[in-house]
Amino acid sequence: MARLPDIIARYAESSSLARNLTYNIFGQLIPLALAAISIPVLIHHMGKDRFGLLTIAWMVVGYFNLFDLGLGRALTRLIAERIGAGRTEEVPQIISTGLVLMTGLGVASAITVAIVTPALTTMLKVPVMYVGETRTSFYLLALSIPFVILTTGLRGVLEAFQRFDITNGLRTPLGLWTFGGPLCVLPFSDRLDWIVFSLVLGRVVSVAVHWYCTAHQIGGKMITGLSDPRLCKELLSFGAWMTVSNIVSPIMVYMDRFFIGALLGTTAVAFYTTPYEVVFKLNIVSEGLFGVLFPLMASRFAVDRSQSGDMLMLGAKLITACLFPLVLLVVAFARPFLKIWVGQEFSERSACVMQLLAIGLFINGFSKVAFNLLQAQGRADVTAKLHLIELPVYVMGLVLLTKSFGIVGAAAGWALRMILDAGLLYWMSLRVAGVKLGTIRVISSLAIPCIMALWGTFSVTSLWACSFVVVALLIGFVCTFWRYFLSDDDRQIVTVKLFRTGR
Repeated sequence: MARLPDIIARYAESSSLARNLTYNIFGQLIPLALAAISIPVLIHHMGKDRFGLLTIAWMVVGYFNLFDLGLGRALTRLIAERIGAGRTEEVPQIISTGLVLMTGLGVASAITVAIVTPALTTMLKVPVMYVGETRTSFYLLALSIPFVILTTGLRGVLEAFQRFDITNGLRTPLGLWTFGGPLCVLPFSDRLDWIVFSLVLGRVVSVAVHWYCTAHQIGGKMITGLSDPRLCKELLSFGAWMTVSNIVSPIMVYMDRFFIGALLGTTAVAFYTTPYEVVFKLNIVSEGLFGVLFPLMASRFAVDRSQSGDMLMLGAKLITACLFPLVLLVVAFARPFLKIWVGQEFSERSACVMQLLAIGLFINGFSKVAFNLLQAQGRADVTAKLHLIELPVYVMGLVLLTKSFGIVGAAAGWALRMILDAGLLYWMSLRVAGVKLGTIRVISSLAIPCIMALWGTFSVTSLWACSFVVVALLIGFVCTFWRYFLSDDDRQIVTVKLFRTGR
């Protein structure tokens, strides 16, 4: 049993962690309500083909940060390390160097995307009547790249300072505008290019506000002079391998849309991406969690790398506690939810897709624990090499499964890749991060029964039976998690939190 002062210290630390997690997760949950309202409206007014193209635009504008060559994550890691080691005098020059590099990369990337836009619209098999507005839309998206990349870097600086109140205070309005912007345009036009213009405008405003808040946080100029060659090398050495992950990982996450569009047509994209958008909004749980844990890991590993096993276990416990109940609800009620939300046709064609993607997302949560652990130790080369191994395997599997089983096959291929990804990352955690085999076994005993429980709900079709199964599984999960996966100190901290919340 830990001494009272130790428990109090851990309680204070856990309170800070819980507060930051709350900022990160709930700050991203708010836009979900608007998404639930806007998607059916957009499908109705735009049509399935245009809406399928809009979902690709959402993906593109949200993930243009892959062009930052890993510098956003590198900035977070280097600044957090300097703060943890007490070398804060180096921080302003790191920020200046990183932002100069990212501005140059943004301009170069915008030119590249503009050049390949005609070929991209041809590859997507866009209906003839929409080719002009689709091409204009991608030119507008290219224009937004420098703003997206700079926002990524500025957010990375704020996260290194643990200012999740600011980052999520800015992220939430941007998330709302992702769906609210198109709704504001609809009364005037249903053209894709005008809708995409609203998204780009939101990115321009966002980077301006991020710049102001970051300058206020550091209390000085953002650009202090020419880039420091030593810091450029340090940023780029981490970012080079991070770039591989930043390019390959989003490609593997989102390439299914492009393959479905190329093999099955843009209508099939709509039936796939509608449940996809719902399921992957749950990804904000893991993104919020590791947005907090990554700078914490980097700061601690700057002083003591022997905490790898503890940090891995902490991440696995948090991802299970936060994600399993939500994924269980999605898997159990996918069919009735889609029927009520977007109609019978989507319920019949998209329910299994939604269930498979949800299970894959839960597995991916465990992958991200090991992924962030390795990168916090500076081993971005390991995660990048694993992604390079997975990419050709996934491409072949995705094409075969999509041709054979349609959009259900594409979802199954994505879920199977998550299993492969998790296995490889935890294997490398043993080899290069100093994690003990016993820690992996405990995490496996936590993850595997949860995955089996999710898979078991596939066969339950009755609404009442689903409700009973969900309640029984949640009660069993809470009791098992409390009894076997929380230490005595953890239970004391949770009890104190619950008591203070009740008061």
